Amino acid sequence: MTERIRKREQDPQIAGRIRWVVRVGLAIFVLLLVRLYWLQVVQYERFRILSENNRLRIRTILAPRGQILDRKGRAIAETQASFDLICTPVDVADLDGELKLLEEIVDFDTDEIPGKIRSARKTNPYSSVTVARDLRFEQISVIEFNREALPGFSVLVEAKRSYPFGPAFAHVIGYVGEVSQEDLDQSDDEALRMGDMIGKYGLERLEDGILRGVNGGRHVEVDAAGRDKRLVEEVPPRTGGILSTTLDVDLQKVAEEAMGGRAGAVIAMIPKTGDILAFVSSPAFDPNAFSRGIRKAEWEALSNDNRKPMQNKGLQGTYAPGSTVKPFVALAAMEEGVQDPKATIRCPGYLPIGNRNFRCWREKGHGMVDMYKGIVQSCDVYFYTMGMRLGPDRLAKLEKDAGLGTITGIDLPGEKKGLVPDTEWKQKVSKERWYDSEKAILGIGQGAIHVTPMEMLAGFATIATGGEVMRPRLVDRIVRKDGTVEQRPPTMLRKLAWKPENVEFVRRALSGVVNDYGTGGAAKIPGVEVGGKTGTAQVATVKGKMIKSENLPYLLRDHAWFAGFAPVSDPEICVVAMMEHGGHGGSAAAPVVKAVMQEYFRTRQSEAAKEKR
Repeated sequence: MTERIRKREQDPQIAGRIRWVVRVGLAIFVLLLVRLYWLQVVQYERFRILSENNRLRIRTILAPRGQILDRKGRAIAETQASFDLICTPVDVADLDGELKLLEEIVDFDTDEIPGKIRSARKTNPYSSVTVARDLRFEQISVIEFNREALPGFSVLVEAKRSYPFGPAFAHVIGYVGEVSQEDLDQSDDEALRMGDMIGKYGLERLEDGILRGVNGGRHVEVDAAGRDKRLVEEVPPRTGGILSTTLDVDLQKVAEEAMGGRAGAVIAMIPKTGDILAFVSSPAFDPNAFSRGIRKAEWEALSNDNRKPMQNKGLQGTYAPGSTVKPFVALAAMEEGVQDPKATIRCPGYLPIGNRNFRCWREKGHGMVDMYKGIVQSCDVYFYTMGMRLGPDRLAKLEKDAGLGTITGIDLPGEKKGLVPDTEWKQKVSKERWYDSEKAILGIGQGAIHVTPMEMLAGFATIATGGEVMRPRLVDRIVRKDGTVEQRPPTMLRKLAWKPENVEFVRRALSGVVNDYGTGGAAKIPGVEVGGKTGTAQVATVKGKMIKSENLPYLLRDHAWFAGFAPVSDPEICVVAMMEHGGHGGSAAAPVVKAVMQEYFRTRQSEAAKEKR
């Protein structure tokens, strides 16, 4: 027996197997030691951070944006508390299942939110994704009741941008929206993060750096379900700066109501300072929809609306000015010495040019017409003649000097430049000379010329000031985040050397348009001398007999203009109204200007009465 056992111990096969097992065991042991060294020494810091992230979360506290105020200190953009549903992707167990449950509780964009959460899972799983804003109390209660079934989802109190007057100031104030990847790529601000709210339009965009505050944050301990257990550290946010504007809430509301939802724009300004008192583009949109997170369907509805509610028609819409250009034509004729204002021209209802008769708006004509009558009754034949005598270059020079066809410099992004054609432009476009027929229609504001309502306002304000071209301004004062104050005073761009007697003649004629049986009688205000000019800009030419604009299809109807100022002797306010396809300027646009001016003088009288008490 002993001999048998000894032989087995000496068996070379068994000894080899034992040696192999020992070597494998040693190799595994060494590998384990190396692995432990790698995990505990080399990768220590990484795994320590991961471990901390498994129980600690950083909750961003969005900083309240600074207020935007009207000229009397009333808020037209402010910040309010909002209860929002957020998602921390790393804590979500079953995304599809949890979102399906949430659909029964809250209303959110089912097309975009799942993609945002999945994207965040890959890029930064510990960051928060906003799912829904402005939750109601009952929604919050249901979410909290179902917390166990919704790991990774929680309710957070955040600062939300609010626009108390809804669409009224939409195109001026603008709106805010969540920062996009494109915004991050284009911005130099390293503090910007996904989920931040930034200005996207209007003053919100232009002054975003002033209005946007500095975000804070909470460092919180969470449980296995991602619920907050303990606040570790908190850094409070810093509120953004305050923007004081030149706008007047009361005047803005009246202007909006006067437009009545019709497409177009109305703008009011103090000509001596350039202060914009009211600026309405219609139709508009509700900027609050963007604050809460506009949905794809809502955006598509706005984008596909053929009346273009997202376009600032006062700043970006260009239109033939029609007869509103005639005061500038008259002024150019006097300044260039091509027409004595007392000299008359016969208007039989048409002017033959070449083989065509160019018609006056009054079919039977105006008879013998001097410059005063030509402006007051808006005689086309008179101004056909002025257009040919002046030529495009002399006319363009005065109109551009006054502000037509030029960037006004208003403190809003996206201003579009109109067109006042001259010989240089004609050569670039067609390399042809100007024909008499083309010169003639420039005299009545038709043909190649087109301007924005903002440019027309600037032009009439220049007549009101006697040649002082003021930069239109919306921002009066800024209080920065650090408390420092910046004043933005009125700016004169240039002073034109117009002869005072010529300016006074045009002003007197514009008064006649409203008060002396002219085309602008609908703008007349008892006790206030209003001066202005109607404009009916032809959109399409209809061959054959004359057809009233209201009898044409909507898109073929004329654009309606009225531009004016008051009091004529010492203008305090200048207003322009333009109605797309509105028909006649005297009946459609003049009442809008009248409503705005009446409110302005009513308020002035009320304030003066209070001061006397």
